[in-house]
Amino acid sequence: MAYKAERCIRYSPAPYKVRWYEVALLPFIPLCNLMIGVLVYPGWRTVSVQWVPELPSLIEFLRNQTKPVICYGWHRYELLTWLSFKIFPNELTPTAIAHDGLLSRSLHKASTWYGFPVYVYRQKSTIRPKEQLIEFLRNERPVIGLFADAGGPDGQVRQGLVDLAQSTESFMVPMAMRASPGLAIGTRQRYFIPLPFSSVTAFHGDPFDAGGITRQQCQSALDDLESDIDRKYGKHGAI
Repeated sequence: MAYKAERCIRYSPAPYKVRWYEVALLPFIPLCNLMIGVLVYPGWRTVSVQWVPELPSLIEFLRNQTKPVICYGWHRYELLTWLSFKIFPNELTPTAIAHDGLLSRSLHKASTWYGFPVYVYRQKSTIRPKEQLIEFLRNERPVIGLFADAGGPDGQVRQGLVDLAQSTESFMVPMAMRASPGLAIGTRQRYFIPLPFSSVTAFHGDPFDAGGITRQQCQSALDDLESDIDRKYGKHGAI
């Protein structure tokens, strides 16, 4: 699979306040992106990727959709997500939603190297992050990617995700990933690292309209998808 064309990083136009320590640590940001990019690259070049169900129906849905689409899953699959979307058409690769904090910025440039456009909202702004994202989705109606437990991660869907989806009349698509062999760090909430020559399988649920959806229904869509994967393929490990 050819290397995807690098995408751009775009920033919210909202006014914001620069924190002093961000200026001091700014020189380290490129190094962090380089380290993460290097970590993922061997897997990117050697893994095989498949989607379950297969992609044609999802691709057709995304091509024909006039509303925003939010692909959402757990933060622990972040790096596996980069590999999973390598076989997506470039124009349908989700825009990664990120903030301008230091931890997030350590991934921004690396994300673009693997084909993801990035939209960055401002944390320290008079305009709330949710309002910045609502404006972005309403104006452009993109396909975006969000982690449902961003800020934790703790395996719990954030109410902000639900509010965003409802306010923009978006469709939502739950997603989860597995890799075999795979490396997971952490205990309670594991974070998955792609390994060279592994097989990555990405799973997606049926798209659903967020109108009238509750946080618990969004949670259940992910939990049910995870349970179905574990029952069919084994818990968190080999496919």
